[in-house]
Amino acid sequence: MDQLQARPNGVPTGRREWIAVVDDDLSIRSSLARLLRSEGIAVETFAASTDFLAAIASDGPPACLVLDVHLGMESGFDLQESLAVTHANLPVILMTGHDKVSSAELARRAGPDGFLRKPFDGDLIVGMVRRRTELLDRPA
Repeated sequence: MDQLQARPNGVPTGRREWIAVVDDDLSIRSSLARLLRSEGIAVETFAASTDFLAAIASDGPPACLVLDVHLGMESGFDLQESLAVTHANLPVILMTGHDKVSSAELARRAGPDGFLRKPFDGDLIVGMVRRRTELLDRPA
């Protein structure tokens, strides 16, 4: 996490090449970490926004944040809004398992390719992370 990665052509990306997952559900954090690591993507997981904010204060921001909208008593939307001030260019993929959050609200906050409803397909989240971060510029 402390080194910048270079793309296969040797050009540095200029950012830390790791993905953060913030979700209060241990099973979601674990499954996403396992999935992303199986694709060669470095990932760190956090149960709460405060843990994530402490990590980026010391290590810098990730290449992308996969963020649950409902973090127990916290709101992922609140974290997203605070990051928009301090890390405006950080790509965020919002996810929710609750029907209370409308697709229109998620799309407004995250863009058409920036939200998922749980449960979701593993290939879908990997593709979204790849598109959002351009982490994997390698031949298929």
